[in-house]
Amino acid sequence: MKFIFILFSCCLLFQLSVKSQDGWTLKKDKNGIKVFSKKSDKFKFDQLKVECVLDGKISQLAAVLLDVNNQYLWVYKTTKSQLLKEMGEGDVLYYSEISCPWPFENRDLVVRMNITQNTESKVMTIEAKNVDDFVPDKNNLVRIKYSNVLWTITPISSVQFKVEYKIEVDPGNNVPAWLLNLFASNGPYESFVNLREKMKSAPYLQAKFPFITDN
Repeated sequence: MKFIFILFSCCLLFQLSVKSQDGWTLKKDKNGIKVFSKKSDKFKFDQLKVECVLDGKISQLAAVLLDVNNQYLWVYKTTKSQLLKEMGEGDVLYYSEISCPWPFENRDLVVRMNITQNTESKVMTIEAKNVDDFVPDKNNLVRIKYSNVLWTITPISSVQFKVEYKIEVDPGNNVPAWLLNLFASNGPYESFVNLREKMKSAPYLQAKFPFITDN
């Protein structure tokens, strides 16, 4: 009996170890949107991940994301968003300003976002990384020097797809890591709640792109 108990305990510990190998911790699970955090190897600020299933076509999502001039309407705490340059199909350079609570200074960054799709699996990948020196630093804003976002969009059907969104960012000086990490899950959650509603808007419902094939 003692041997069986030890064997059961070992199996349980192994299962728990396997489940925690990737290091992600669930921080929020609400309305079908899960937000996870993970310690960063590079910065004192946690990495974040969002998992959810959205209704619609992947072209609708691409249309919302590429409409960068209106990102401030749904991306959490974004006060300004502006297209700077179209680099190619699904490849854009844009500028964003982000509001921070007092007494911290607001942030800004320049991002290059590129949308691609695997022609066989139909999985759509969206990469968004900061770009240095394209827009001069502004006196009243702290420039974000590192931001790395990766979306993996997997079609489930013609009207539904799975989203995995990962972000790692260093917001710059004067923001305590404990404070940012404490509230970090709220921003991605609110953005995805807004995104889900934004995709239902008329300008995006019939979106079509030559470089995207809907499932």
